[in-house]
Amino acid sequence: MKESSILNTIVHACRLVVGSLFIVSGLIKSNDALGFMYKLEEYFEPGALNLPGLTEWALPLAVFICVGEILLGVAMVLGALPRLTASFTGVLMAFFTWLTWYTANCDPFGTKMIVDAVGSLVEIDNQCVLACGCFGNAIPLTPYESFLKDIVLSVLTIPIVWGAFTNRIALNSKQLGMVMIAGSLMMIYLFGELMLEWNFPVLFAAIAYAVAEAVKMRWSGAAKEWIMALSVTAACLVFQFHTLNHLPLKDYRAYAVGESIIENRKTAEDLGVPGPVYATEYTFRNLNTGADTVVLSSEWLKIYNEAWFKNTYETVSFDGKEVKVSDGYEPRIMDFQILDENGEDRTDEFLNAKGNIMLYVSKNLDEAETANQQEMNALATELSAAGWMNMGLTNAPADQNKAFQDENDVTYSMFTCDQTELKIIVRSNPGLVWIREGVVQEKWAWKDVPEASELLNR
Repeated sequence: MKESSILNTIVHACRLVVGSLFIVSGLIKSNDALGFMYKLEEYFEPGALNLPGLTEWALPLAVFICVGEILLGVAMVLGALPRLTASFTGVLMAFFTWLTWYTANCDPFGTKMIVDAVGSLVEIDNQCVLACGCFGNAIPLTPYESFLKDIVLSVLTIPIVWGAFTNRIALNSKQLGMVMIAGSLMMIYLFGELMLEWNFPVLFAAIAYAVAEAVKMRWSGAAKEWIMALSVTAACLVFQFHTLNHLPLKDYRAYAVGESIIENRKTAEDLGVPGPVYATEYTFRNLNTGADTVVLSSEWLKIYNEAWFKNTYETVSFDGKEVKVSDGYEPRIMDFQILDENGEDRTDEFLNAKGNIMLYVSKNLDEAETANQQEMNALATELSAAGWMNMGLTNAPADQNKAFQDENDVTYSMFTCDQTELKIIVRSNPGLVWIREGVVQEKWAWKDVPEASELLNR
């Protein structure tokens, strides 16, 4: 009896930890599902997993994974549909553990053989995903850190699967339910407070538990646990709908409200701190054995004049891959540029300008929503009259920007910026970003164009 009690405690503790982390992880990704979609698109690239056919399904897959992860976490804590929940969790953890192992062991300078669209075998460069996106931008883990995290979670999942198939997990009793829910909310609160600086996850978890428990108390039919799952799914979809149609509730990117674009662009040299050190691989051939030896450029500088080196080795190539020798500070923003129609970089001019600037940002001008363009034009006119600067930032060249201006009666100037950077700046297409002397003041989706009066009064 004592042994059985200990085993049950271990199973419940694993449920509590894994379930709570699933809720947090799913909610963070759901908060920025477009960002997670971009991450999936990276994995689908030919140089990564070579699944280009899934690219058009990236957003539905992102939403499915986000909602599914939250749902599994809630079900795990509540003990609902134990065998199904444990099975899906085990499969998911096995897949994610393999994926993070694959990512951690990817050689960014290596190549792979793939079958291209016409069925030919071709060699292409590896495209390594530098972060798995497990916790979005909130906790940027390296691939190796992500792999270790998944190893731990996989180990904790084993007792859950075992408990589910030995009938040690069932829908919580009232007493156990109070302990599990209270423990989960405490874990999520501490995680949000200490790791995320965001308390919304505990509020959302409380709502999800309340919805499920309400169904549990009022529904007596055979499908009770399925109805509980549907009710939690509905709550997840409401949250997902809001963030996709507006903006993430919490922004962890380098362009978040309060962030200085000027400061985030500064290099290690600007800040007077050590930066990363890189070296090139040089290849030399041993004149005696014929074997090739790779020497880093940083080491070669120390030995190239040595007699033993000159007499023993001949040069094969100075054109090897570049490798990082040591880590150091890297700018949070690296590719932000404002290029005018002549291709001149005017970034510093605008970021250091005094006063307010309203940016109208489109990551893809061909697909930009124009339903509220007239409201944006009117906003620009009123802000301009009050002394604000208005400017568009798009991924398009100057001639396409000009055509868009003519077609949509746009009066402000439009400039070109890197598309990837535009995706990071604001998750809406288009979106509005208010900056003052390089510092982000506020952001809006195209559906939420603000009134000029509310801005001029700030």
